[in-house]
Amino acid sequence: MSAETLRELIEDAVADYGFRLAVMWGTEDVIIMSSLSQAEAAVLRSIVVPELKRLPDPVEPGDRPSACRRLLELAEAELLSSA
Repeated sequence: MSAETLRELIEDAVADYGFRLAVMWGTEDVIIMSSLSQAEAAVLRSIVVPELKRLPDPVEPGDRPSACRRLLELAEAELLSSA
C-alpha cells in the first residue's frame, strides 16, 4: 500500500535535508517516481510540503521522531477527512 511510501517520504525528508529539498521543490517528480495515490499526492502537495518548509535545517536527531509523528498525523487526518 502506498501509505507506507508516504510515511517513508516524510521520514526521509525530515532526516535528510537534501532529500527534503528534492521533495519541496520537485514534488511532482517525487509523485511520479512513487506509488502514491491521488489522495496521498494531494496531501503531499497541500499539507506535507508546506510543513517541511517550516522545519529547521537540520532537524536535530532527537527532534526527528516528534517531527515525523506530527507530519504523519497531519497527513493521516487529511486523508481520513477526504475519504
